[in-house]
Amino acid sequence: MSYPTYGSSVYKEISINTASPAKLVVMLYEGAIRFLRQAENDIRGKDFAKKSQSVDRAVAIIQHLQGTLDLDKGGKVAFDLDRLYTYITSRIFEGSAKLDLKAFEEAIQLLTTLLSGWEEIARREQEQSVPSDLLAKQAAGGRFELHA
Repeated sequence: MSYPTYGSSVYKEISINTASPAKLVVMLYEGAIRFLRQAENDIRGKDFAKKSQSVDRAVAIIQHLQGTLDLDKGGKVAFDLDRLYTYITSRIFEGSAKLDLKAFEEAIQLLTTLLSGWEEIARREQEQSVPSDLLAKQAAGGRFELHA
């Protein structure tokens, strides 16, 4: 039996539309990392047209993250992130031009480090949005009860 493929795109759209700002940043990092891994695979498979697409998508995500930084309000953290995004982008371009997998790996490692920090922020944000008594009840194996 075959199911329509639009279901996953609807699910993805709903998860994006209902995600917190921190979760959206997590999703962007995950996407950039996924596209860089795909670019590595494209290089290994000598599919340079797909490699270019994967690189373009990863760079677009990083440029979006960089473009949304508020350097005035974010202070030193925003300034440091701006410099780090510039460095990551340069490593991606170098890896793409020289077909250097090590440059991609460095970019992936840096993004993975940033991702783990944002995952923690998103986790804490979610914990604060769910009443603690419900979390404790679920952790104890209890059931949620809905009252109309």
